[in-house]
Amino acid sequence: MRRLLVLLPLLAGPVVLSACEEGGDVSPAEVVAFDASSAPDAPEAALAAIDTVGLREHIARLASDEFGGRGTGTPGEQLTVDYIVEQFQRVGLEGGMPDGSFTQDVPLRSVRVTDASPLTFTPDTGEPASFDFVEDAALGTDADASSVALDGADLVFVGYGITAEGYDWDDYAGTDVAGKVVVSFVNDPPATAEEPTLFQADTMTYNGRWTYKYEEARRRGARGILLIHTEETAGYPFGVVADDAFGAHPSGAEPPEGALEVRGWISRDAGAALAEMSGASLEEWMERAGTRGFTPVELPVTASVSMEVEQTASLVGQNVVAKLPGRSAEAIVYGAHHDHLGTNDDLVAAGQDGIYNGAIDNASGVAMMIEIAEAFVEAREANGGPLDRTVYFVTFTAEEAGLLGSAYFAEHPPVPLGQMVANVNVDSGNLFGETDDIVGIGSERSDLRALLERAAAAEGMTVSGDAAPSQGLFFRSDQLAFARGGVPAVFVNTGDRYRNRPADYGQQVRDAYRADRYHQPADELTDDLSFGGILQQTRVAFRLGYALAASDLAPQWRPSEAFAETRRQSLSQ
Repeated sequence: MRRLLVLLPLLAGPVVLSACEEGGDVSPAEVVAFDASSAPDAPEAALAAIDTVGLREHIARLASDEFGGRGTGTPGEQLTVDYIVEQFQRVGLEGGMPDGSFTQDVPLRSVRVTDASPLTFTPDTGEPASFDFVEDAALGTDADASSVALDGADLVFVGYGITAEGYDWDDYAGTDVAGKVVVSFVNDPPATAEEPTLFQADTMTYNGRWTYKYEEARRRGARGILLIHTEETAGYPFGVVADDAFGAHPSGAEPPEGALEVRGWISRDAGAALAEMSGASLEEWMERAGTRGFTPVELPVTASVSMEVEQTASLVGQNVVAKLPGRSAEAIVYGAHHDHLGTNDDLVAAGQDGIYNGAIDNASGVAMMIEIAEAFVEAREANGGPLDRTVYFVTFTAEEAGLLGSAYFAEHPPVPLGQMVANVNVDSGNLFGETDDIVGIGSERSDLRALLERAAAAEGMTVSGDAAPSQGLFFRSDQLAFARGGVPAVFVNTGDRYRNRPADYGQQVRDAYRADRYHQPADELTDDLSFGGILQQTRVAFRLGYALAASDLAPQWRPSEAFAETRRQSLSQ
């Protein structure tokens, strides 16, 4: 818990957002004791509106080749946005933006590496070693430039690249890395027998995310950062980051402060070679990096690489924003990202399937949201009029590029974040079979856990903890933007106990998905997928949101969460 305190500077931005026109003078809910048992039950007529026919139809459409992988700012995204708006209008929602429109433009840049030299490490003594771009190096840049290059850049190994006051941990230890390239592992330092809860033990903290490593390197004035990839620390094969290294990647409209000339990943083999050139092994580096009191190591090795970069400053993504008005402007916000990775032109040129269809990630989440929206409209009819609170349905652009669409929405919301009661995120629905349990990523951080347990029980399910806490899913999907703004948030994810399957079947599913489908063209709607699990998931997510939309329940963060202080500040405004 203490680790989250270091996030407070990052959370300050969204807290000071001003009220928009709609409902700007409505006072936020009073903070009262949370009693999940008082939550209203969802109407059966509304639940009946959620079915596998609709889920299958929406996934098939969004994941079809026609939509071209739903790349941000592409014609495929426009087709996607048009389809989602059409579905929201069909079920009876209104445009959710203050001007009544269904879309929110998100200004971005498109950054694409078009050519790159091998990454070469040159030791003070001995022979240099070169590593091919893509096979062993997947790099990019923050810079607004047509070419970038390192020519004998100094390297500094900074362990896990973490500075966390709450754990009295500083991998930089006062070392000046300005103008140098830092080398770091991803994930958190491992817990030890002496400190079994170090960095929340096996639960990844935000400090473990690659995005944090970039942020810390920028704050330190580094010239670049090389992240050493291992499958056990990253949670996915190197091919996930390498396969699309020459693809177009959306980025913020303006380069970040402290822009890195070169940032990205190197393979385990490249990392091991670099360690050996420095007089150690990769395993020794890992052991040192996990030791309290680690100090940075200036390496007797320099790095060289050059990249040609194509930049498009006029890229615009689109968030889709719809609403079902309630009796108050307090809001429940459902979120799902509609973007995926687009098309790999190199694969297409080689006569291979180059379309990243993204059926599971995240056509499935958008399909769930459309079905949930239809259920809410039915619930309004069953209620004889508007529910107590307004419900927003938002699909985000540029999630795959680093949660850019949801971050923009949180910075430019249609209603103040203090008026948002909760965010329910749906990403990567369960298309592998029914389960006896469900997982609410991040639900344990707030009162939403008790409400999720009630919603799951109504479906004959229990709530389990995250089966892969080291992967840091709470920091890898769009609910993070809401949490950082103080809004209680949960990512409704699949369970692990599959019905009529062996106990280890859940692990088998995760391993196979990461190896074969995750961020691969193979993520298509195929005959081996099933819809019982995603139906369960959708019904639970609807029940959860309905309990809040049809009541005055106001979930809060656990007092020990840094997000709780941010929430207090936003409610006070």
